[in-house]
Amino acid sequence: MLIHGGNLTVAAMNYGIPADQWLDLSTGLNPIPWTLRHPIPPAYIERLPYPDSELIEAAASYYDNTNILPVAGSQAAIQVLPKLINTQTVAVPAIGYEEHRYHWQQNGHQLLPYDPYIDDLLSIARDQQPSVMLVINPNNPTGHLYNRKELLKLLSIIEGYGGLLIIDEAFIDTNTAHSLSSDSSGSLIVLRSIGKFFGLPGIRTGFVIAGEQWLHKIDSALGPWTVSGPSQWIASQCLRDQTWQQRTIKTLKQLAAEQAIVLSEELQRFGVDNHQRTDFFISFPMESRVAEKLKTHFGKQGILLRKIELGTQRSLLRFGLCADDKALACVQQAASSFIL
Repeated sequence: MLIHGGNLTVAAMNYGIPADQWLDLSTGLNPIPWTLRHPIPPAYIERLPYPDSELIEAAASYYDNTNILPVAGSQAAIQVLPKLINTQTVAVPAIGYEEHRYHWQQNGHQLLPYDPYIDDLLSIARDQQPSVMLVINPNNPTGHLYNRKELLKLLSIIEGYGGLLIIDEAFIDTNTAHSLSSDSSGSLIVLRSIGKFFGLPGIRTGFVIAGEQWLHKIDSALGPWTVSGPSQWIASQCLRDQTWQQRTIKTLKQLAAEQAIVLSEELQRFGVDNHQRTDFFISFPMESRVAEKLKTHFGKQGILLRKIELGTQRSLLRFGLCADDKALACVQQAASSFIL
């Protein structure tokens, strides 16, 4: 099993700090989640959770596409897709959400890793013609955002040779102008998540947007009742809450910009002079030894960070967003007290 952020039980054991006393910045989730304002109707608990028409309608409106399948988080699709495709050549980001690479490799596919920092996706598609090309947009953890125009060109190339483009858009809700969720193609599969933007990872709800043939294959492979009744009801409510969505996009952008400034000013003391960010997290590339010392230092202050290895003794230290000024002040204080 791969290691992920958010495991406060392990952090509490490692540092001797109770789980409820941590500031968890290791996940990249919206720190100000959507909240329930009404009780869950009993029917959503008492009946079998077949796909709910209200959820399908809400999702179709939010993602601007009717070819949509609710799944138990985009993770469910990440795990099943490599099992549905015969052994193929798959282009995957060398730096990215590790579950993608892990499951394609576990199912016997040949991987063609590419560097999201420098490699040109169009050239890879034209020159190597991978059977499957995976793009994480924006990339987690590098923060690299591919623009819609470039992705449509990429899709056109892949359609031309009969390949498949899979785009993981788990963190794109604040930059939907670059999303391909509203597009339809037999060569395109888009994965979306409720957990990140709405801050609701516990309801395990996501969506696959694709042609009917792909939706049927994925649905059959996952089996019935993949998303619980309460989760379906909660997801349909937050997908329709446009007032909350518009307010939250502005809030996240402001929080990310302010936190990036604070962290950059503190970390430049140690030669960390650049960063990449989304509206959900800020990632700082640095020497691995510095990243490990910083992660441990913050851990001793009860602040959980995520360190991702880049190779050649380089790492990314990823900071999720602080929910308020008080939390940001704690982070700034921890950073300012660090001595290399």
